[in-house]
Amino acid sequence: MAHEYDQITAFHYSAFRPSLHLLILKRCLEKGALFSLGLDVGCGTGQSSVALTNFCRKVIAIEPSKEMLQKTIKHPSITYSYYNKKQFNFSDDHFDIITFAGSLYYAKSQILLDEVVRVTKRYSKIIIYDFELSMDVILEKLNLGSASKQKPSYDHEVNFDELNEVHIKAVKQFKINLSSEISIPNLSHLLLSSKDNYHLLLKSLGEENLYNKLSQKLYSAFKNEKILIDTAIYSTVYQNIK
Repeated sequence: MAHEYDQITAFHYSAFRPSLHLLILKRCLEKGALFSLGLDVGCGTGQSSVALTNFCRKVIAIEPSKEMLQKTIKHPSITYSYYNKKQFNFSDDHFDIITFAGSLYYAKSQILLDEVVRVTKRYSKIIIYDFELSMDVILEKLNLGSASKQKPSYDHEVNFDELNEVHIKAVKQFKINLSSEISIPNLSHLLLSSKDNYHLLLKSLGEENLYNKLSQKLYSAFKNEKILIDTAIYSTVYQNIK
């Protein structure tokens, strides 16, 4: 996953992410759930890790992109680490909960699942979740075409299906749709945090003052300070039954 982001897209990624992580985790976990130790795999700049601290006394967050780790959100309950190996450097039965927030697609394998089972305690939770913001209207307004018409290269609904799941059991799975209100400045950061969109916008608007030019074009197109974006949320919750 590290090669997906460079310093520029990592900057825009850290500047704004939709505040959906906590909302999703609240839907995944029982009210009042509290764990001693959690692991956030593919933590990015830490938004998902911070959300997980609402349910864990301590969180270890690992990430294969050094650019992302340079921009992580500091938090007293989170320890961030660079990690890009197939095996985890943790002892058996170590974690009470593991989360993958938009990261499993890049790392899914039987080796990974076996490691997840190994380092989690029996009856621990494993949560896979992601969200997809519909950018079709935005891209069409910018004369960049429709995202839905492009060949999909990413699966937001990915989970451990098609692997050997003998040691885990799916206990909850859901997909919900909602609308997210995003300001023009934050929407500009969001668009530029995607490498594909970044290159499209770079070609269309040029490199100089790209963020400012994009923001101005969005203001001109929508004549509004904030825009409602259709958002789909996907999640699968597993329990370790080894």
